[in-house]
Amino acid sequence: MGKTSPEENRSEPVSQDEDKALERSLIEAAQNGDQKAFGKLIRRHQKRLFRYIYAMLGSFDTAEDIVQESFVKAYKALKTFKVGYDFYPWLSTIARNSAYNHIHREDKGSSLDALVEKGYNPESTELGPMDKLLDEESQKRFYKAVKALPVQHRAVFVLRHFEGMNYADIASYLKIPPGTVDSRLYRARQILLEELKDLL
Repeated sequence: MGKTSPEENRSEPVSQDEDKALERSLIEAAQNGDQKAFGKLIRRHQKRLFRYIYAMLGSFDTAEDIVQESFVKAYKALKTFKVGYDFYPWLSTIARNSAYNHIHREDKGSSLDALVEKGYNPESTELGPMDKLLDEESQKRFYKAVKALPVQHRAVFVLRHFEGMNYADIASYLKIPPGTVDSRLYRARQILLEELKDLL
């Protein structure tokens, strides 16, 4: 494709204000029917969105399908997006809802109680080893264990550890109290550490 334009190269030293202005111009152009501008928006966010959805679902193919479906939904709903707000949270909410719908269709009624009945007996453990798992060859097992978490615990865990969001932002994003974020995150970590303790 030849030269890479600034909007397609996120590694260029562009200030946050310039980056937001660039994204705003792309959104406005896309809302006015410019498909190339929407394509640039996709390229800006597709890797991050894929990592988020893959972490929730644990399936490469399904995550790809959900991300593609989310971009189609976003394009159809683009005129409802208010320019001036951050685009990624809006886009990731569409993707998250699609992922939730997939999970509910595939795994109705999965809950923490059901996991405990299957043999989970989490104990209080330091978080320390968790980060280690992400860099080892045991990634596949880690993603499988994340996928096995109850939906509400999985969402909090993914937003914290894959999206890097703080507790307040997670609470706002999921519309739950910060205390609930804390308890769900703690429970998710306990379950994962118990499930993966032989790898630590």
